[in-house]
Amino acid sequence: MHHHIELHELILAIVIVLILVLLLIITVLGYSFYSYRILHNRQSWRQIIEYKIMETIVGGDENSDRDLEFAKYLKEPSFRALFLDVLVDSDRKFSGGAKQSINRLFHDFKLEDEAWRKLRHRKAYLVAGGVQELAAMNVEPAIPEITAKLNDSRTAVYQEAQYAIVSFKGYEGLGFLDHFDRPLSDWQQLRLLFSIHEIPELSELHVDTWLKSSNDSVVVFTLRLIRKFRLMTFYTEVFNLLDHPSTKVRIQAIRTLQAIENSGTIQQFIQNFDQQPIEVQIEILKAMKIAKSKESEYFLKDQLWNHTQVSIKISAAEVLVVLGEEQYLREISQREDTYDELTQIIKHALQEKKC
Repeated sequence: MHHHIELHELILAIVIVLILVLLLIITVLGYSFYSYRILHNRQSWRQIIEYKIMETIVGGDENSDRDLEFAKYLKEPSFRALFLDVLVDSDRKFSGGAKQSINRLFHDFKLEDEAWRKLRHRKAYLVAGGVQELAAMNVEPAIPEITAKLNDSRTAVYQEAQYAIVSFKGYEGLGFLDHFDRPLSDWQQLRLLFSIHEIPELSELHVDTWLKSSNDSVVVFTLRLIRKFRLMTFYTEVFNLLDHPSTKVRIQAIRTLQAIENSGTIQQFIQNFDQQPIEVQIEILKAMKIAKSKESEYFLKDQLWNHTQVSIKISAAEVLVVLGEEQYLREISQREDTYDELTQIIKHALQEKKC
């Protein structure tokens, strides 16, 4: 009797395990099918959406049946979400009349409400999406709420808010840099730089304040801004950054000085060279390569012979090639008393020239 109960329990346990396995298989298959459908839908939906956008931009034939069909699709939340994504993406790619047509689509299909809902959501990625969409639709009443998001603790949210404010206000939108204490990633810096097309002469915002920021990434961004707009008036402030604690800032300062150079720049590079770390020295040599100035020739020869680092010798030789000193380099490499390493360095530099 006792064995009979045990066997009964064992069979029951096996049956339960089999049922669970079966349920698991059904769940996995169901989810796979659902994912496949979503993926398949997204591809066909994307085509429908892109056709709609193209039709709007080109001014296609007005087809009320097709509009009704499209409105039916829009009842599906996933379709609306994709439509918004594709519109935001298209908005960035087009300008002028095409951009206005895309903007009209936002309003015709009342997508603004959706974006506002996202903006007031708790989840960071939805808030960021809402910010992005309202900026793409150019919804100016959203500016105060988006400005408040500049202080959000979540990276995705405050980055999108920064980009949106600059999209709305141009250069004036950079006001947040005055008190910004978090990292400004390289990608974010490029997005912001790309959005700024001019610096108004009477702007209240001061570049020199940002150059003194305790946030290194703000200083780096400002140097890139000076470079983009060739702001010659900040030459001295940029030069003073060559003794900044951050190597990254010094490297950007060299690049910016090269872009806004004057007749004294090469001499300043030469005088400053020895007190710089290797990475900055290499950057100075790159700047000399771009400048192609004959006045750096003696200095370069000195580095080629006497610097302790091979990387600096190589860079110096490459700049000498650009300055047309190939003959000088060939003569050195063929001399008996030239040590092997230097011969190799020179051959490498001359080889680079041929490539």
